[in-house]
Amino acid sequence: MISNILTKALLYPRQQPLIKNPKDYGMDFSEIEFLSLDNIKLKGWFIPAKSKKLIILTHPSPFTRYGFSINHQGLFKVSNVEVELLKTVKKLHQANYNIITFDFRNHGESQKANNGFTGLGLFEWQDIIGVLNYIETDSKLKSKKISFVSHCLGANSTIIAMSKYPKKFKNVTCLALIQPVSGDVLTKCLLESKYPLFKSRYENINKASKKFTDYYLEDMSPKEYVKDITVPVLYAQVKNDPWTKNSDIEEFYNNTKSKKELFWIKGNLERFDGYNYFGIHPKKLLDFLKKWN
Repeated sequence: MISNILTKALLYPRQQPLIKNPKDYGMDFSEIEFLSLDNIKLKGWFIPAKSKKLIILTHPSPFTRYGFSINHQGLFKVSNVEVELLKTVKKLHQANYNIITFDFRNHGESQKANNGFTGLGLFEWQDIIGVLNYIETDSKLKSKKISFVSHCLGANSTIIAMSKYPKKFKNVTCLALIQPVSGDVLTKCLLESKYPLFKSRYENINKASKKFTDYYLEDMSPKEYVKDITVPVLYAQVKNDPWTKNSDIEEFYNNTKSKKELFWIKGNLERFDGYNYFGIHPKKLLDFLKKWN
């Protein structure tokens, strides 16, 4: 029973409300809606700029396209850090990028799917193909050069989507992947750092994951797929993140065959600080995107 509750807390995201929109940050925008590859209805924002450059920004779990609201995180308090991904969007928009950002299935305003569970990318990669299909069918967007700025769940999903449907990435010039993660590493570290009383229950949680999602936690990882990345990559990771091990992202980096960089976010920071980082210190991200898009 306890293992089922813990597994649901980890893999059944609470759908947070969108407490702010781009207008609150001084950006004009329009609401968009499209279907994932498996016909799940997804909702997002398009923020226009006068350029041929387009960024798709994707969020972690259990976030929304706004970010993470500490006041709406539910019974299990995972962080005291409010994350405003729209601050990163603002920095990108000021650099003259068009931007699409959207809620993954089971998050924000998008439709529930897979019985409400996340696969840490193993379901959500189909949402990435959905947004690329949307761009292909829009006369004003289909000729733009695309970059991804993808966080955690979004990073995993983007990597897996490129591996499975490489032709859909023909207009994608580069990927900025912020804190991708393996499900088993994340769970073990999370139990040890935040819920040490339950760390002995890892194997039961892993079995419950298989029951609820059809995947074991070790399957919920981009590690098998990074070898298929064909464009330049910037990996970024909080160096002292207690929710993962440095060896996890180093494995992704080492097995990536394209041009690549690994940027450590240093300081007395937690994982969610890493999602805010480029909204406060955008230079590394902007320099990378300028070089490749």
